[in-house]
Amino acid sequence: MAFFHRVNAMSRQAELMNWLDIGRVSNPDGGKDILLARNERGARIDWRTGEVWLMNPKVAEPFADFLAVERWLTMRDMPAADKPAAAAPAPAEPEAAPEPGPVRDTLPAFQQKVDACLAKAEGGQELLETKQAFEAGSEPYLEASTELSKTALELEVSPAMVATFHISAFAALAETAGADKLERVAASLHAAARQIRASVAA
Repeated sequence: MAFFHRVNAMSRQAELMNWLDIGRVSNPDGGKDILLARNERGARIDWRTGEVWLMNPKVAEPFADFLAVERWLTMRDMPAADKPAAAAPAPAEPEAAPEPGPVRDTLPAFQQKVDACLAKAEGGQELLETKQAFEAGSEPYLEASTELSKTALELEVSPAMVATFHISAFAALAETAGADKLERVAASLHAAARQIRASVAA
């Protein structure tokens, strides 16, 4: 039962990230895997485990979810798309924390771009309103959201990637019971910030 529930969660996550369900294909171990496409890219959700396989471009190992797929695609495309930003000499001054001016000016602009990416996703207005409501009503979520944006800004991760982390956190809401839902979602964003740092350090 849990496997099927996870497959449904993956389908919902894929839809939020604009992957289209284009059919089914037989799995060698029985059952039907879900085929998805977005632009020239193709993916498959394993009906047993919920793992995501990229078929175009073809990747030998499965991904845990579509968030991991988006992260892989972004990192793969980043050298071509974002190389000019890498030339900035900022990393030479890691202890320049007492300069809040540029950070304060840049962070809201970055967060606006994250919101714009959310608004462009499927069901975007609802996603954007959910994020804004969570940030207004939950201090842990606001803190986690701000930390995630700061980390992404510092390590030159795109606003679109940050938006996918929020979408993934919202998708996890459906699988979370109890009164601590917002704390769980905030924890998911803190984990995303750690994941970004780990991927850059690796």
